[in-house]
Amino acid sequence: MTKIKAQLEQIVLAFKEINPNAKKILFFEPIFTIPYAMFIIYSSLYMTRVGVKDYQIGLLSTVLNLVMLITSPFAGLLVNKFGRKKVLLIGDFLSWCLYAYIFFFAKDFTWFLIATIFNGLMRIPELAWRLLLMEDATENERVAIYSVTVFVWNVGNLFAPMMGVLVARFGLIPATKWTVLVFGILVNILIVVRHLVTSESSVGQKLAQENSDKNNNGFSEWLDSLKYMFRNGQLLLIVLVTIFGNIALIFRDTYKNIYLSEALHYPDSIISVFPTLWSAVALIFVIFLIPNLKEQKHDTVLFWGMLSITVSNALILVAPPGTFGFILMIIVTVLGSIGAAVYYSFVDAILANSVDDERRAHVLSITMFLISLFSMPVGAIAGQCYTFSKSLPFVLATIFTLLCTILIFFKVRIRRAQEEK
Repeated sequence: MTKIKAQLEQIVLAFKEINPNAKKILFFEPIFTIPYAMFIIYSSLYMTRVGVKDYQIGLLSTVLNLVMLITSPFAGLLVNKFGRKKVLLIGDFLSWCLYAYIFFFAKDFTWFLIATIFNGLMRIPELAWRLLLMEDATENERVAIYSVTVFVWNVGNLFAPMMGVLVARFGLIPATKWTVLVFGILVNILIVVRHLVTSESSVGQKLAQENSDKNNNGFSEWLDSLKYMFRNGQLLLIVLVTIFGNIALIFRDTYKNIYLSEALHYPDSIISVFPTLWSAVALIFVIFLIPNLKEQKHDTVLFWGMLSITVSNALILVAPPGTFGFILMIIVTVLGSIGAAVYYSFVDAILANSVDDERRAHVLSITMFLISLFSMPVGAIAGQCYTFSKSLPFVLATIFTLLCTILIFFKVRIRRAQEEK
């Protein structure tokens, strides 16, 4: 009990020591994460129940990535010209509030397509959010910030069983529909309050002032940052890890809950158990182990985290229906949760620490652009794969996470070779 108290105090201390913007952003983040974690579990199933075809689910994923692809190059330009706060306020309203309201009224594929287009604008406010979160922070503070972020998101996921209760009580369609509406209203409140209590970062103020004083070509800066990224071998490896990791995430998560329902025959109300277990394990890991890992070599820790995700994805393939399969899915969830807690705590920190302040917005914007570019066809491919074989998306997810593990291994070797010189 004393150790638990000490570790919780360490989390609280880490929260107190991070920069004011990060502290305020993360304090209010549960307003987003709790309802989002509840409705997103059943969103794919909800769409299939109101008439959207399996392959159309994959098509929506492709459209989402197409919109993110088109808008990502503008994210760095917008946040540098207008500031992080203003872009975050307007962008979150368009990509999350409007998305939720349209989703609530959606009756067929066309409505969901329109909602998805608005949701695809998320890359712009996401960049602003990430910059406000980590600018004005030291390298080690950024690991603490992302660890607290993982903690906050997983606290939100602990409320997922409430959705299972609502589904069991009211049915999947009414429960999901009204939860989406509540999500939209709460996010509306969140973005206004957050805008009032946060301040523009010092880097954001400087760049916004510079961009207002001169008529510079933002796209030339974007291209210069792209060249810089390709010249920096270790930075490029981390960017590739984020790209392939996102592709693996799409293959695994787009059809995972549908797979649990259709292939493993789990009842709708049971499906929410896995996100809850995932979050509980992640919280324990973040509280007890992540604080001790942040002083280790970040890329080495990331290697073991990605290896854990790879094993988790592979085990999905051998899980049969029935009790043994259920136990195996619990193991899948535990390993995946541990790996994801490490991945999300370290990969963004490594990426941010690899770039100087003035290039960071453009490099992150380029990274999001490349993620969308390579992920764009994945949803449709996953849909066709699932139609052909329900296990095929998880085979591909395993291959891509294995590739990420290999890339991180090479980054570790490069870093060690440089240290020995």
